[in-house]
Amino acid sequence: KPPAAEPKAEAKAKAKAKPEPDFSALEKGTKVMAEAEGKYWAAEVAAVSTDKKRAKAPVRVHYNGYTKASDEWLGADRLKSKLITFKVPGSESKAGGMPPAARRLLLVKPKIVAPLDPGFRPLILAKKKYLELTKECTDKLEWALVRADGCGRYSLPIFEEKSKDFRASVYLAGVLIQEMLWQRSASELKLCGPAKACKALKAAYSVGGAYEFEVKSMPNVCGTPDKPFAVSIVESASDLPPAKDTPQVCGKDASGCRLAFDLGKSDIKTVAVKDNEVLYSKETEWDVTNKDPQYHYDAIMDAMKLAKAALPKVDAIGGSATGTISPDNDATWCDIFPNVPPKVYKEKVVDIFKRMAKDLAGDVPLKVINDGEVTALAAVQKIKH
Repeated sequence: KPPAAEPKAEAKAKAKAKPEPDFSALEKGTKVMAEAEGKYWAAEVAAVSTDKKRAKAPVRVHYNGYTKASDEWLGADRLKSKLITFKVPGSESKAGGMPPAARRLLLVKPKIVAPLDPGFRPLILAKKKYLELTKECTDKLEWALVRADGCGRYSLPIFEEKSKDFRASVYLAGVLIQEMLWQRSASELKLCGPAKACKALKAAYSVGGAYEFEVKSMPNVCGTPDKPFAVSIVESASDLPPAKDTPQVCGKDASGCRLAFDLGKSDIKTVAVKDNEVLYSKETEWDVTNKDPQYHYDAIMDAMKLAKAALPKVDAIGGSATGTISPDNDATWCDIFPNVPPKVYKEKVVDIFKRMAKDLAGDVPLKVINDGEVTALAAVQKIKH
């Protein structure tokens, strides 16, 4: 057979292959519906066999209300459960797909179901349940997320590698690392713990892995687009850098004459405030898809000049934007300028806020932060903390 024909033959073979049931998420006590005499009855799993001799009927069920004498070994054709999945032999699961063990342990239904998303399962509930289940576990997975001005650290107890629940540990670790990345950013991930878990997470946080988007985004977020996101495994937790945060001071005073802006993807919001009283407020539409940084500069400046006209002077300027803003007010990586070429962005956009403030009001105090951080700051003021 010509070599060129082999891939087609393989494709046809896979197309003809029948999906096989996966019972790995079932365990003793799992509630199922089991068929008997043409009807489905409430039952629970008594045992799951991995013996090849029982491949067609590997699940022993106990019918509720009946004696053990009625227990049966059944296959997928006589069982109903959302935990039983089907897959084609030889096919690879989608990168980042939730393994059965994770679905079983981590999908916790909240007491109050989200009306617009009934299937929503909060991460915090998954984490609480998981930490309760692993409180006796001795194995730990630790990681450090290193950034220029700090380091995020976390330690997670995990199931033993031989445990059927081990993959739930790896999955949760991946999600928690992802969450921390978008909270704090990082240019590097350092892992320490059981070899199998570290190896799986290193693969997940590589190009082609489940978290490829994060891997490709973080260099931009950190202002180092030419430096790839690095992942390494260390032998001891003592080799991980210590946790370090660098608090950013933001004023909460609105006295004097102040200008403020918020850059969103649909409009530019501008406000002029004098001694806590709003004198001017306006929303101006703009085109964030424009490739020319001068367009963006002019659009923001025009809107700010109108706000400035409402004040006798300008004592300070504050602003917010989506993306990463440095402590020094640089637009490190703001996705409100998505089409500006990287080289042009570095030359004309990174210092855009500082140039605007100087051209608008000279050397007055300036503070620009992420729009989500502004929301948090407003909440702090609201609760007077």
